[in-house]
Amino acid sequence: MKRKLVFGLALTLLCYVNNANAVLTNGLLDSTSVSSQALATPTGWVVDASRSISGVFNDGASSEPWANTAGAVGDCGGGGCGLFFKTFTGNATDGDVTVNFYQDNPGTAGMKYILTAWAGAEAGYVGLDPTNTTTKSELAVEFLDAGSSVIGGSVLDLKAAGLGTTGLPASFGYAEYMVMDVAPAGTAFVRARASMIDSFGNPAGGGQAYVVDQFTLTCVPEPASLVLVGMSLVGFLGMRRR
Repeated sequence: MKRKLVFGLALTLLCYVNNANAVLTNGLLDSTSVSSQALATPTGWVVDASRSISGVFNDGASSEPWANTAGAVGDCGGGGCGLFFKTFTGNATDGDVTVNFYQDNPGTAGMKYILTAWAGAEAGYVGLDPTNTTTKSELAVEFLDAGSSVIGGSVLDLKAAGLGTTGLPASFGYAEYMVMDVAPAGTAFVRARASMIDSFGNPAGGGQAYVVDQFTLTCVPEPASLVLVGMSLVGFLGMRRR
């Protein structure tokens, strides 16, 4: 019984102390550096880009001041940055471009994780074309085991959620989106992810940017966990009195 009480208390403390309201590193995406891509991308985040014919690709995304939710205000270090998914780099020669942008952090089974992010797109982005069923724009919270295999999570289809059609008109229709899920048994890591899948340059031309900014990831105990924590606290106080 003591073990269960201590476990319940530790579980929620882990959520609130280690993860509470600030799980992500560089959630505003304003700190940038060059890593896997030709140009700078957000520090602390992974950018995994490829094209369906030619494979691994190093120009699928970049940090840009004009992709900031507030619009261009100086450079990334001064006025802020957002991430620009380079939709136009998909073509008939090298194939459609896919870019997964993500960050992994320690996760706790039984806890609910809530991911929010701002996303926007110009009218010419092929991911908004109602006749195009292959290009996907996603926001996802995913859970990984100790071997870094995905074992659960939830994915939000941003086009279906209104991408580019509502929000701040001066910034690509930027709006805030949310996705959440409860970490299953075996969870070792929680992943915050935004993706552009199987995109290509719009033959009609025009503005076709797809951008994201301002990520947050918060941890909330489920009701069953709260009950366990209450029992833990009562048991802990009882043990102290004895």
